[in-house]
Amino acid sequence: MTVEAIFEQIRALSARVRSAHVRGLLFGFLDDPALAPAFLRAPAAKSIHHAHAGGLCEHTLSVMQLGWRICDHYPQLDRDLVTAGSLLHDFGKARELSPEPGFEYTDEGKLVGHLILTCQLIREKAARIPGFPRELEWRITHLVAAHHGRHEYGSPKEPVTLEAMVVHALDELDTRMSSFAQLFAAAEGPWTDRKNLYGRQLLVPSAPAEDERRFEGPGLYREVE
Repeated sequence: MTVEAIFEQIRALSARVRSAHVRGLLFGFLDDPALAPAFLRAPAAKSIHHAHAGGLCEHTLSVMQLGWRICDHYPQLDRDLVTAGSLLHDFGKARELSPEPGFEYTDEGKLVGHLILTCQLIREKAARIPGFPRELEWRITHLVAAHHGRHEYGSPKEPVTLEAMVVHALDELDTRMSSFAQLFAAAEGPWTDRKNLYGRQLLVPSAPAEDERRFEGPGLYREVE
């Protein structure tokens, strides 16, 4: 799938946000003539995961799709907020990392970093939307500020809302899946090298068989609404 097609899927999910304020904020990012093209070209990280041009788009759509599946299972979640956090959590990497080979950190990335950078952009864009509720802005900003999960991992805040906990968990899951895949691709046998980010050898999986099964039905928590 091309990065342009991935971006259109991101836009389609964002368009389904019910809150006009949240939807307006998201499209403030997606329609930004400077930010959007950079978002399409940026990697999601320098080396750890989705470390290729367009990787940020790919990672973002994956987290958004996971978020929608989680909201199907847990009806107490606010789907608009999960969608917002999934889209925005790494958006600042469009300005933190250079899209050129090597993916070096920009001066802005070194001095500010993508979490704070994105929070600043939320403040700027929310201020341009008439009547944007301040508490809603705080809730969305928290999703970004808390998405690394813990202070020692670079989060200014730790998650204190359900939606922030979910965005953090799904971001970490998608990051690990990509990171493990990179290590598997470089392995020369059934195990990866021990010298990696995780400090342990990982077992390379065999190719999965075709699996047409899909979970059907409302699920445990949806059933007990």
